[in-house]
Order: sequence, then C-alpha cells, then structure tokens
Amino acid sequence: MYIQTTLAQVSFGMSLAESLPVTLGQLERSGQSANRVMAFVSATLQRNLNLEQQLRSIIGDRLVACHDGIPAHSPRPAVWQAMQMARQHDADVLLSIGGGSIMDACKLIQLCLNADIQDEDELLRYARRGDGSTGDLYGASADKSSRSAVCQIAVPSTLSGAEFSENAGILNPVTASKEGYRGAGLSPRAIIYDPHLAQHTPMWLWLSTAVRSLDHAVEGYCSADAYPYLQGQYLAAMRLFSKSLPDVLRSPQDDELRTVLQHAVWLAGAALGKVRHGASHGIGYILGAQCGVPHGYTSCVMLPAVLKWNAQETVIQQREMAEAMGAGETPLGDWLQDWVRGMDLPASLRDLGVGREQLARIAESAARHPVVRNNPRSIQSSDEVMQILELAW
Repeated sequence: MYIQTTLAQVSFGMSLAESLPVTLGQLERSGQSANRVMAFVSATLQRNLNLEQQLRSIIGDRLVACHDGIPAHSPRPAVWQAMQMARQHDADVLLSIGGGSIMDACKLIQLCLNADIQDEDELLRYARRGDGSTGDLYGASADKSSRSAVCQIAVPSTLSGAEFSENAGILNPVTASKEGYRGAGLSPRAIIYDPHLAQHTPMWLWLSTAVRSLDHAVEGYCSADAYPYLQGQYLAAMRLFSKSLPDVLRSPQDDELRTVLQHAVWLAGAALGKVRHGASHGIGYILGAQCGVPHGYTSCVMLPAVLKWNAQETVIQQREMAEAMGAGETPLGDWLQDWVRGMDLPASLRDLGVGREQLARIAESAARHPVVRNNPRSIQSSDEVMQILELAW
C-alpha cells in the first residue's frame, strides 16, 4: 500500500529568499497559520552565513526566534529545551535549515506542541525504544489532523532525506540508544532545496549523506515491502547518485549538479519510513547511538558489508541494482566499497575509529534491534551480526 504523507510541495533550483515567502503564502492559502515562524538552524550555517539576519530580511517580523542549539543525533534534552522555546514564542511554523538531526528535532517539537505534551514522561508514551518496545501511544500522532496548528518547512543542507520521513529518531543520552517517534502529520509540509545554500555544507557531509540516501534506496529495493512503483524510483535514484555524486568533487560550485542530487534524494525518499529497511540501517543506528558515528558514515561502511552478507538472498535485486549503478560484473558490495573509497569516504569500521573491543557490544545491541531483524537474510543472533561487522572491519 502506498500512503501519501502530508508533504504538499517541494521547491527546486531557487534560493531561500525566493522560495520562502511564496511557500508561507501557499501555506496560508491552504488554511495554515504562518505568522509566527521559529527557525531551527545549523550552528555552522548560522556562524558562517548569519542566517538569522538573512531570515529577518526575507520574512521580517514573521520570524519570532532563531535557535542553533540542536546537536547531532537530536539528543532528547536539547530537543525538549528547543520545544519549550517554540512554545514560549507561540510558533505556528517550524523552519528547519540544516541536516536530518534538526528536521527530526522539529518533528518531535511539532508533536509536542500539537499533542500538548507537557513533560518528558508523557512524551515517552509516544516513543519506540531501541529494543523494540513502545509506549502505549506510539504512532498516536497519526491521530492529529494533518491541518495541525504547527507544521514544518524543511530547508535541507545535506542529502540525508530526513525531510521525506514521518519518523523522528531522537537520542536518549542516558541509555545511548535511539527513540523513534512517528505519525502521519509529522513530515514537513513543504521542502525548499536551495542548491547554493548547499555549497556551504562540508564536502564530507554532503557526500556521506548522499550515501545515506543511496542506502535508503538500496535497502528499500531489497525490502519485502517493496513493489514496482517504488523500485522504479529507487533505481532512478541509484543511477543519479552513482553517475553524479563523484562529479560534485570536481565541480563543487555547480548548482545544477547539486540540484540533480537533490532530485535523487527525493526519489530515494519514496515511502521513507513505510518500507522496512535492514541491517545497514539497523546497525547504523547502534553505531550512531553508541559510538557517535554520523549516519552518513555508517552507511558508507555498513551498506557494502550488508550487501556482501545478503548476496545469496538477494541475487536478483543485486544484479538489477548493479546494472543501474554501472557496476558491471563486479559484485555490488565490492563495487560500492571501492566507489565510496574513491570519494575519500570511510570504508571500514577501522576508518571510523571503532575499536575491535566494541564489536561484541554493538553486535549484541544490533541483534535485538527491530530494524536489523527486518533484514532480507534473517538475523537471529549476535553471532550473525558479528559476521557482518567482520566484513566491515
């Protein structure tokens, strides 16, 4: 079953200054209040571009506040603090400018404001924990109207694809594990892709988050939930990524090339959060929570290893994906590992600084993770996860 999200529009090829006033006007015409915009922005972009000043010049008094304090992996205490600021400012639009951590934080802030969640214990009733257990309201944000009082406009500066998901991954720093929140009203209402803004993203982050989106397409293509409509989009994304991503290293100022890659993210984000992923994503969540590894880097390392481990179970899918990406007769896992190395990205757990003494704990946690258990080749034990980790070592 294909279910549309509440995403209403995606803007390509224009600057934020051109797109934002138009987008706010369209929201208002749809019945959404858009007079009190609170921006949540990347600290790096704020420092380098003074985004708060730029936003005031674009939308004037509509901007009620600008916050740049959301760290990587969206730790719950930081997100809760940001939510309280949004509540104090009576925000009706959350404007996220940056990567997936900021967008996920805004999804949780939106949930808290629209569901009138007053404390963190109440919030946890909406959470899915890393061990697969859920609060009694997990997914209940779907009951909130898609015309909720607060919505998000996402302005991605990376290629992670979080803007297409109705899920939010939030770090519990006490347990070093991720909590998941989901709901039909949590995806951004609008997305603005500004290719020039993306030029200020560090190249390692731009490239590695593209591999993350490629991971969405690859594991989505191999998922038991996949069907031809989605698989066609995933293959198109693979073609664009494999052909165009290395080119951005040679032409980093090429806005048209960056727009092509943003199109690829849109294709790879088809049904994101509705199609079950496998071990690359699941182990990646553990590496992020326990070892602080950026999710783009986890995909660089784990996706080739998981493809190798799944090879006999996904022979036909890997042949079709290899053709789309131009791998020829080379096994897809090997080809992808070399492709990642060719862009000077980490291609092993050693490259990530993960010690061999950490592998057993990672394997034990991953073996219990519900996403890992959705892998096309069945994973029932930490020993099987350790086999994948050895391939990634």
